[in-house]
Amino acid sequence: MKRLLFSLTLIFALSTLFSQTTYSTDYNGDIVAKDQYGNTIAIYTRDYNGDIVVKDQYNNKIETQSQDYNGNTVVKDQYNNTQRTYSTDYNGNTVAKDQYNNTQYTYSTDYNGNVVVKDQYNNVIGTYSKDYNGNIVFTPR
Repeated sequence: MKRLLFSLTLIFALSTLFSQTTYSTDYNGDIVAKDQYGNTIAIYTRDYNGDIVVKDQYNNKIETQSQDYNGNTVVKDQYNNTQRTYSTDYNGNTVAKDQYNNTQYTYSTDYNGNVVVKDQYNNVIGTYSKDYNGNIVFTPR
């Protein structure tokens, strides 16, 4: 489940580096990403194949996330071009790589149970934690 949440939130963490993003579940069981003002940024749903489809607030498809034969999460854009691949390294961290296999981000868990996001140079970008309602909140550094 943690790995799924990592992959779900990367695209919007990058677009909202200077603002806080909150992820919650709506009445349909879909994950909804909202900015610090409560505006919907994206909605994460599942299609008939079990893949995760990310749509904007106007129901336009942004990306699709599916599993490959190695168990990695593959992110494809609306034109079915591979954008990122998420895999697990030898330390158990989730590593995001671009379509050319260059490491972009590493997701690791700190001693508080929060997920820390680091870039390819090992600089901390932000942290995913839970708020008092149980929602996941991305806080940039």
